Amino acid sequence: MPGTTPIRTDRRRPAHHDPEAALMRLRRAVERETGPLYELKDTGRTDVLPVLSRLAFLLLELGFTVAEEGGIDCTEVENAVSAAYDLPYAR
Repeated sequence: MPGTTPIRTDRRRPAHHDPEAALMRLRRAVERETGPLYELKDTGRTDVLPVLSRLAFLLLELGFTVAEEGGIDCTEVENAVSAAYDLPYAR
């Protein structure tokens, strides 16, 4: 409807208004995804190891991206990780 204000159903404050809450949301999201995998691994299920590895590399990639956007030069760390795990990244 013209002239109406949409009702916001998402009550979370943006990260720049509440960084600690944003960090907690990220931490909880990772724990929700990894917790069950850790439990399976702890029972001897090795089939979850590739999934954990993929998640780990994604989180590293996302962390590097966020760090770079935040003004942190991660080139040396990225190169070291790439070399250690034979990944195709190098600057």
